[in-house]
Amino acid sequence: MNIKELSVKREKKSLRYIISKLSTHPIIVSVAFAVLTAIAAQISVPIPFSPVPICFGLVAVYVSGILQKPKYALSSQLSYLAAGAMGAPVFSGFRSGIAALFGPTGGYLFIYPIMAWIVSMALNSSTRLAKAGEESKGLTLLKAGTAICIAQIVLYLSGTIWLQMMTGTTFYETLVLAVFPFVPLDIVKVLFCIFVMVPSRSRLMKNR
Repeated sequence: MNIKELSVKREKKSLRYIISKLSTHPIIVSVAFAVLTAIAAQISVPIPFSPVPICFGLVAVYVSGILQKPKYALSSQLSYLAAGAMGAPVFSGFRSGIAALFGPTGGYLFIYPIMAWIVSMALNSSTRLAKAGEESKGLTLLKAGTAICIAQIVLYLSGTIWLQMMTGTTFYETLVLAVFPFVPLDIVKVLFCIFVMVPSRSRLMKNR
């Protein structure tokens, strides 16, 4: 191998090294999760009797909490909301802008960063990661499941109260309109995150 070939080989190796480092840098990963949330939000199904569509952005929110440390889980969802507020078509149905952010689904959107943070604190805080090897997989699943259920309840409460103020309906009427129809599919989403994504987190978070 001559000097020129050796130089090219080293350059390619250095480039691969830089790319590998960038791909696992927390800030880059955080932005990637904001993009993932935007993509998942477009998988939505409008419901004729409700201003709130069936949306899969919720899964991306939970996954961002499962696979990132708390501050990055929080920032990924704040970035998602900021992008939408500034005009990027990231909300369900490719909506964007302040009007969409403060529309009927605003109570759900604004709570996304808190949801991601709650889940991440239960799994990826400094204290939790330091003790990660000391607890059973079953206990990890229990903690993850509890955190996700708490986050889901917070989402329901925030979305219901927000929509109630916008529509002037009673709290129960708003639950019937914007919560009860979504519970069965939301349970599927939650179970997927708990039993598929949580067991995979050690492998997916490797080197991060």
